[in-house]
Amino acid sequence: MTGRMKTNFTRETAVIATLSAAVLFFGALHGKSYALAGKFIGNEVCIECHKEIYDSWKESKHAKVFELLKPNVRPKEKKEAGLKPETDYRDDKSCMNCHVTGIDQGGFSFDKPDDKWKGIGCEECHGAAEKWLKLHEQKDLKNRKRKLKHSGMVEPFNGKTVCGRCHYHRDTPYKYRDPGRDRDWTDPKMAETYHILKK
Repeated sequence: MTGRMKTNFTRETAVIATLSAAVLFFGALHGKSYALAGKFIGNEVCIECHKEIYDSWKESKHAKVFELLKPNVRPKEKKEAGLKPETDYRDDKSCMNCHVTGIDQGGFSFDKPDDKWKGIGCEECHGAAEKWLKLHEQKDLKNRKRKLKHSGMVEPFNGKTVCGRCHYHRDTPYKYRDPGRDRDWTDPKMAETYHILKK
């Protein structure tokens, strides 16, 4: 092998080694983020302390959003969005990120489509509760907000980053609709007061 060939071979080897290390590093980070998130538990764990909110949520569009995928439900809105009202979208995987809770993260799964994960539940906005639930129950916890955040709990009072995950999602047929048309979910006040629906 000549000196020039050795140099090229060494450079190529170094580039490949660097790229491999980067892939492994970012792969590990990606895996770590899922590990930190914990598992989805279900809305039932919230009822004891948040019954009024839970009861209000049960009547909300978020709780019933899976049902909107059924044929001939809200046909006018489906036509406006360029969807076929007579089509059953409950098996359309592109819809599931915004119509079920915890898809493929311990929540909704097409293999075992449990009804308790249909609709947008507490953890879809607040984060999987497995790691933050016990801390959340400690009302006198020092540095509470910081510890809850580090354990994976989300305070979804920023409509653009939390609500926007669905309302601006690339698959939503409503992404070009004016955000304030029905209600302004980008307004933090709306997110804070959304829990208790007006009767």
